[in-house]
Amino acid sequence: MMLISTVLQALIILQVGAIYPDFGTLLHPKALKSLDSREVPESFRNELQTALAEIGEDEPDPLLEIHYEGLLDNNHLRVETVHHLEDMDKLALFYWHHAFFGDDHSLQKMMDFSLAWAEMFQPTGNPINENKLLPIVYAYPFVKPHMERRQQQTMEEWLREMARAEIGNERVPLNNWETKRINLVGSIGLLLEDDKLVSRAEEKAAYYVEHALFADGSSADIRQRDALSYHVSGLKPLLQFLITLEQEAGRGKDFFYRETADGASVARSLDYVLPYAKREKIYRQWENSKVKLDQERAAAGLEKYQPGVAYDPEKAYETMALAAYFDDKYRMDQCELPLCQISDLLD
Repeated sequence: MMLISTVLQALIILQVGAIYPDFGTLLHPKALKSLDSREVPESFRNELQTALAEIGEDEPDPLLEIHYEGLLDNNHLRVETVHHLEDMDKLALFYWHHAFFGDDHSLQKMMDFSLAWAEMFQPTGNPINENKLLPIVYAYPFVKPHMERRQQQTMEEWLREMARAEIGNERVPLNNWETKRINLVGSIGLLLEDDKLVSRAEEKAAYYVEHALFADGSSADIRQRDALSYHVSGLKPLLQFLITLEQEAGRGKDFFYRETADGASVARSLDYVLPYAKREKIYRQWENSKVKLDQERAAAGLEKYQPGVAYDPEKAYETMALAAYFDDKYRMDQCELPLCQISDLLD
């Protein structure tokens, strides 16, 4: 569903609600520093302006608790949650608009939406649910200088509470859950200059590559779910964290290529995706999933979870755009998503 501005191409993301989800993947503002906004395609600018015109006066609608993970798509609690999470799509639009145009209105809206959620939502440590709040994390560097000290304290206490809740969750499996947690904890740590949180995220990332990625490029998600979609969604938050880590500390690119003793690496797991993203091969999902929820989704008649359904290559484009931040070979020339349009403009 959604997250950071000028780096739409190689950074991060979120796609939860129904409000212009194509703008949902965000990047840390520092990743945008090399971008000359005058080079941004006019079509992108127009699309962003049109989108913002539709939601520019909307007010935040935060939740106390997110009901999403583990629920079927048609569960009424999940449906209601997705409605509220449209706030994150809107926040991402405000983020991009302010990043490109520097307008005060979008800045104020980022502040309003961020504070409303920080004052209402109670973190639980569930990374599947809380990674959807990443637009708030990435927006903070923009809004912090314009906040009163009391507001800054509210935001930073809430962000730290979320990071602590994630760290304290001992039931996070070693799959895409873990990479979403790594991204949350690590991004918050980097933005708040909290070395302990950053170190914890880097340690978890190294452990993940060592134990959940394999020399053939596959992952624990492939072996558990038989789903390229989960493999890709596990790599995406890891790449978001590595981009922020590179921008803040210069350690992301080395981590991207670093191989374990068995030959696993983030880059190799992206190589696994390339032939499917390029439509050279077809991946038929869920045929050998060992997870009960996948079987329940299929039994409920949800089309995209039926055993044998082909993976949609376009679902990999944003992840590959993020990977292209480190290596141009992952660039998808046929991609017209905002993130892909911006990627060529980044140093």
